[in-house]
Amino acid sequence: MSYGALDTFGRPTGVSATITRDMLGTGSPASRSIIPPGFEGGATGQARGHLLGNQLGGSGSDARNLVTIQQNPANTPVMRGYENQVRSAVEQGQAVRYSATPIYNGSDLAPHGITINASGSQGFTLDVTILNPLLNR
Repeated sequence: MSYGALDTFGRPTGVSATITRDMLGTGSPASRSIIPPGFEGGATGQARGHLLGNQLGGSGSDARNLVTIQQNPANTPVMRGYENQVRSAVEQGQAVRYSATPIYNGSDLAPHGITINASGSQGFTLDVTILNPLLNR
């Protein structure tokens, strides 16, 4: 697993990993001590969203993995639904190459969206962009 460096605004730049069965369930919930750029104490339904979900082995204690995202619907159910698809492919025996990249507009602190690309060793594919309603109004 490889987390990209924070950019000059302190924003996460992405994550890539090859997810295998031994990674499932080894991640951690988002730490309340981490305040991702653009997070306003949970105002307007904000969440600390994992780029690599904790169910897939993503860290909730690494600032490089957490972005500010609208809890409902972007984080849950939309992003979680895609993470569940990846998890299912891994549970069925596929090693899944996964990347998640936040999309920023200029100096906006929270991403306008997150692009997820995933491909499994037995044909699973996923290529989606999840829009963040916080900045897409």
